Amino acid sequence: MRWWRPQVRVRRLLAEDAEPWRALRLEALRLHPEAFGSTHDEWAGQPLSVFVDRLNRAVILGAFFRGDLVGSMALDAEGETGEITAVYIRPDQRGRGLARRLMARVLRIAKQAGLRRLTLTVAETNHPALRFYLAAGFRRQARAARALSRDGRLLDLITLSRDL
Repeated sequence: MRWWRPQVRVRRLLAEDAEPWRALRLEALRLHPEAFGSTHDEWAGQPLSVFVDRLNRAVILGAFFRGDLVGSMALDAEGETGEITAVYIRPDQRGRGLARRLMARVLRIAKQAGLRRLTLTVAETNHPALRFYLAAGFRRQARAARALSRDGRLLDLITLSRDL
């Protein structure tokens, strides 16, 4: 017997996706404050127009499962370098390859845009993310000791990069 598997769709988020992306972004910041440079409080009070502006300024990809936005990854570009930010997959969707699919699409977009290098920053204590990025071809570039303060703790940040 063949099982039916709902398809995951990965696509660029548009202005009309601002509400679901806002909800996903706030969930990420609330559940995993140690994983982001921004805080929930910084974003929670922002009007929807701020999220629309962010969607218009960067390439932000979304992963949709059964029509629901369940993951995202942003690519900001300046010159020949791009920075990956705002990576999040809902906990109940992790382990299904969604981050790999988002990363593959970001890499294609970055290459098509003529970028030569991608960078990102991850907390040293975020072992699953660090393993994922290293497996995706990123290499350690720098370490900033005690650079992020969350819940009374100072976390070290690792900057990773990948040539394209």
